[in-house]
Amino acid sequence: MTPFERADRAKQLLADSVLQGAFRDMRDKLVLQLEVVPLSDIETQHEIALMLQLLKRLQNQLVIYTQEIAVDKHKIKQENFVARMRQKLT
Repeated sequence: MTPFERADRAKQLLADSVLQGAFRDMRDKLVLQLEVVPLSDIETQHEIALMLQLLKRLQNQLVIYTQEIAVDKHKIKQENFVARMRQKLT
């Protein structure tokens, strides 16, 4: 999969209402679990907190994929501009 394909797919996933709903549902369930876990159960609290962080990181990674391609497109556009200007000067 090329970076452009990956970015496009990530953009589609971020726009997918089913996937976004799944992210919200998972987060809500984890928060509910965290609210009912006994204060003395530090290990379970830690595991739930890690799962929440991983869920957020997954969402952020999809955003990063879409942003990387925007930067790459701008870089290519800039390189093409510089090449055209050099041709005009020679």
